[in-house]
Amino acid sequence: MGHLGTTASGWLMDGCDTLVIVGSNDPWTEYYPPPGAAHAVQVDIDGRHLGNRYPIEVGLTGDTAETLRALLPLLEEKPDGPWQRDVADQVERWHRIAEERAATDVDPLSPELVVRALNPRLPADAMVSVDVGSVTYWYARHLRLPAGVPAHLSSTLASMGSAVPYGLAAKLAAPDRPVVALSGDGAMQMVGVSELVTLSRLWRDWADPRFVVLVLDNGDLAEVTWEQREMEGDPRFDDSQALPAFPYAAYADLLGLRGIRVTDPAEVPAAWDEALAADRPVLIQAVVDPDVPLLPPFPAGEEKLPSFRRGLEQEGQDGEHARELLDRQAEQEADI
Repeated sequence: MGHLGTTASGWLMDGCDTLVIVGSNDPWTEYYPPPGAAHAVQVDIDGRHLGNRYPIEVGLTGDTAETLRALLPLLEEKPDGPWQRDVADQVERWHRIAEERAATDVDPLSPELVVRALNPRLPADAMVSVDVGSVTYWYARHLRLPAGVPAHLSSTLASMGSAVPYGLAAKLAAPDRPVVALSGDGAMQMVGVSELVTLSRLWRDWADPRFVVLVLDNGDLAEVTWEQREMEGDPRFDDSQALPAFPYAAYADLLGLRGIRVTDPAEVPAAWDEALAADRPVLIQAVVDPDVPLLPPFPAGEEKLPSFRRGLEQEGQDGEHARELLDRQAEQEADI
């Protein structure tokens, strides 16, 4: 839910009449139901969190697993009804929208397409680590984890550069399982590039040497760029947002790893296949379009459109492509 959410989660939260918040301190309060519109119960091990995001009627302080086990006998199972079918329809609709967005014609590559292409290829015993930034959106909206595949994120810390270190920690804990680390170029330049040196030192000792690092290379601190447009109606500020070019794939080769650089949608499936079949860690450098919008789900996201557009209008011709993509996504979101 929230800023990273989908059309389905936006629809669900906007229309729900009963909300159970279990072990969550999600800060994006504008994506909760309107205050007072839903009955709310919150379960949290820390009583200070009760009611701090949404007005609740019942607050339960305790371990979430134990509390839910105690509550289950009090619930009556209900047969499938119209509401449940509506939810399923909205989820199915979101999957169609996500597929359509991933196939959108952008220059040169869609980051959504690159992440989505991992779905049929992600090993059943894999472990996934995800960095901070726009890559988190594409992970949340497009990657469907098989049962038993954990994902490690920086969550409330939101510390850029976490993907490769988190992946290394997972690999050291389970050296016989493959790792996929998802990162943007900003995070790679902060921490990831140096951690590739660590990766090059350790991988020969692992029972399974597969460690795939995806770098979405768009030359921009994309999440902050879109946040500036959204929050303040400001244009992209090149001096703070532009990133220097770096040969990520070539650097991986230099370290004795394998580097693959992709710039065309047709190259994406083969890149994932090669990386996941390699005898050593692989870095995929996907050169992607920074103009792909980070549009929050409606209805809350609809209120942010004027601010987005003010920022893009100030960018003139440079913002034209991003405006077109934003308008296309807004049309999809509005058709709920």
